[in-house]
Amino acid sequence: MIRRKFTVNHSITGSYSFFIHHLPHFFRLIYGPLIGWVVTKVMAEIMLHRYNIQINSSYIIPLFTSAFAIVWYRQFLLGTQFASYRLLLKKGFSDQPFDWNRLWRTGVRIIAISMALLVPTLIISISMMLYYQSKGIFISEHTIQELAIKSTFVVMLIFSPIFVRLSLYTAGFALGRTSLSFMDIWRRTRGYTVTLWWVALRGFLPLSIYSYIITQLLEKLAGRISAHYIISTIFIETLAGFLTFMMLAVVVAANAEAFRVLVGVRSDDRSHKDTTHPSSHKKSRTL
Repeated sequence: MIRRKFTVNHSITGSYSFFIHHLPHFFRLIYGPLIGWVVTKVMAEIMLHRYNIQINSSYIIPLFTSAFAIVWYRQFLLGTQFASYRLLLKKGFSDQPFDWNRLWRTGVRIIAISMALLVPTLIISISMMLYYQSKGIFISEHTIQELAIKSTFVVMLIFSPIFVRLSLYTAGFALGRTSLSFMDIWRRTRGYTVTLWWVALRGFLPLSIYSYIITQLLEKLAGRISAHYIISTIFIETLAGFLTFMMLAVVVAANAEAFRVLVGVRSDDRSHKDTTHPSSHKKSRTL
């Protein structure tokens, strides 16, 4: 198999360039998810302030970010005509009839990945709890939550080299490549673990730090001027959501470039010969 050279600088530079040159499409695709993000956050605040009911919006927000990531993959790899939420809802991008076997296999994969993360996280959390108890430290509910967060971070960091390689599976899913398996992705990304890890880090880190600093400053500012909680939530979450989608656009484009080079956009793309910009694939819908 002949591969084109894939480098961190080329991938990150290309992803930012693609983002800048496709700003109208970016705003078109974040319009709905951003509204959903803000409405979800506002409703959570209303339920907390008025009815003292705490809703964990972290289970809902990923639906909006995942939907955007999928269509942005399509925007980068196939072009505008194949990047829409209506197409996602109507055909699921695969253009194939519903298959219970495929649904079952997907469910098994999700459970397997979840268990692979859950078991080490529990082991680390329990070990830390036992260590705290041996030191005479009281284990409160807040302490347990902190241990869970720390354990999850450690597990994610340990398994990150694996995740960055298997993350290309998302691009295959976005293209409707149902025949593409985790093992196919694993084989084709062999030798690129460090490169893909640096691509993910350089894509996420700068914008995530910037987003964190800005949102923290805005929260402090809203507290000082005593703004109504609904107004402050709308303002802060709109900016936080926008920066998050911007970060996703950069990372997804970098990841999609890795998929285009290492795997190939089309199912019959085996030679990986040099091609033009991803927009040249607008009419090559062989999913």
